[in-house]
Amino acid sequence: MKHTFLLAASLALACPLALADLKPDIIECDGKKAVRNAAMEASVGVSGNCDAKKMADNAKDNAADKVGDRVDNTKDHIDHKVDNAKDTADNLHDHDEHRLHENKRD
Repeated sequence: MKHTFLLAASLALACPLALADLKPDIIECDGKKAVRNAAMEASVGVSGNCDAKKMADNAKDNAADKVGDRVDNTKDHIDHKVDNAKDTADNLHDHDEHRLHENKRD
């Protein structure tokens, strides 16, 4: 009884993970699926939910996401460089002040 329950619980937990793994393939609408659905519509009269308009919308959204990601990465890179330059300038300033105080003692 206990083993059956554990097996059932394991399967119940594993199934959503397996479906989540397949979901992007089911949802994704690319050129291959759009052409296949158009051929099915022409021959059988029934097709899936992927068509040329949805494919174009997905391509536009993907392109916009890629541009946004590149902009974010560039901003992060510039911020990192500016922070490094400020740290270097602060270190040089501290070093110069230290040398100035040493020279005054002598």
